[in-house]
Amino acid sequence: MIVVTRLNKQEVALNCDLIEVVEALPDTTIRLVTGKIFVVREPLGEVLARISTWRAGVLRGAGLDGSMVGMLSPVVLTPPCSGKEEDEDESVRPGAFERFLEIPA
Repeated sequence: MIVVTRLNKQEVALNCDLIEVVEALPDTTIRLVTGKIFVVREPLGEVLARISTWRAGVLRGAGLDGSMVGMLSPVVLTPPCSGKEEDEDESVRPGAFERFLEIPA
């Protein structure tokens, strides 16, 4: 949770997992997925920094600080093979993404 200050100087702790949008309108406005809206004194960048710090702390507490860096590779989408496609050259066959972008004639 992060602590932010409402315009009336009342501090409130917000669950970061419930934050949907943070906007500067010009006052910083935080909207939760529940529909509740908080207008706070902290600038947008400070709220985002607090969220980032909180999330990093959660990962550290779980023993995952930095251990996941470089372990995740991008997902490559390819269409499933049927029996007759096994003989085709894989470098020529379009992937699912390319097939998705094709426009039917």
